Amino acid sequence: MTSPHVTGALIIDSASGECLGARGKAIHTDATYLTIAARSALKKDSIGAVLHKDSKVLLRKSNNGIIVAIYKDKSAPDDTGSSAATSFGSI
Repeated sequence: MTSPHVTGALIIDSASGECLGARGKAIHTDATYLTIAARSALKKDSIGAVLHKDSKVLLRKSNNGIIVAIYKDKSAPDDTGSSAATSFGSI
């Protein structure tokens, strides 16, 4: 939370979509949406990004099925290593 441009964080159980923890701008009800978005965003890489509400959300799924979502300002530089953020605004 002390890193530049970070506005929130969410920890999610990818199997159930249950929120395991939320801080800052992230709220527990975002967990279901981000679980679904992660299925598409993380197909090729273990790191991805989606646009959610007014934030860029960086996603990373661990080997044990935990998704960590870091909320950043939309204007923050892309440090995911992926080609581009995917917008799931229509979901």
